[in-house]
Amino acid sequence: MDILSNFGQRVRELRLKAGMSQEALAVRAGLDRSYIGGVERGERNVSLENIYKLTNALDVDMSYFFDNERFSMHSAYLKSEFKKALSERFVYNIDFDEQVISWQIKGVLSVEDVNKIAFDLKLACTYLSKGHIKLLIDNRGMRADGQPFVFTPEANEKIEELQKWMLPHCLKVAVLCNSKLMKNQLDRLGQRTGMSHISKHFYGEDPSEMITKAFQFLGITSNKLISV
Repeated sequence: MDILSNFGQRVRELRLKAGMSQEALAVRAGLDRSYIGGVERGERNVSLENIYKLTNALDVDMSYFFDNERFSMHSAYLKSEFKKALSERFVYNIDFDEQVISWQIKGVLSVEDVNKIAFDLKLACTYLSKGHIKLLIDNRGMRADGQPFVFTPEANEKIEELQKWMLPHCLKVAVLCNSKLMKNQLDRLGQRTGMSHISKHFYGEDPSEMITKAFQFLGITSNKLISV
């Protein structure tokens, strides 16, 4: 496979992983949809300026774009996933003694889902001491057909709003990721919201090691929802 075809394939797999159409990516990158199609087919010799536009639209660092983590060439966003009750895709717990709010995401979330979750989590914050709350977030269950996926850009925008709201309430934030892609996107999100100063995102092949590191970062030894 030549370099242009390989580049186009990478654009397509990351676009599908984020649940974006070619048109949606074109709008976010400020490029023509037909241009995106040409890039994905390996027909365009992409300029450095447009590579920058594409990676920003995909919300990944350029270094990650050329990483060796690869995904299947189909969208993980299955309509059947949305038919599951939100209670099956999102669960949370409040530990009043440790001042920890923990939650797990186990499926696809729509913008409406994120809005409902945000309401619950904001309410949960009012039960704890402002500025002393620790968040333990487990996104490892965000999979469909065995493939990891990330939030859609639209859902991610709502999560960005939630992070900005929660920032003054939080002391530390630990997130368990399902891929290097998710870790990279959350790193970027944290930089935009200011959460990067108090948060760490963990990804690795050993689940127990990930959780242990997250516990150590938060200064806790156990959690009712998430265990080593």
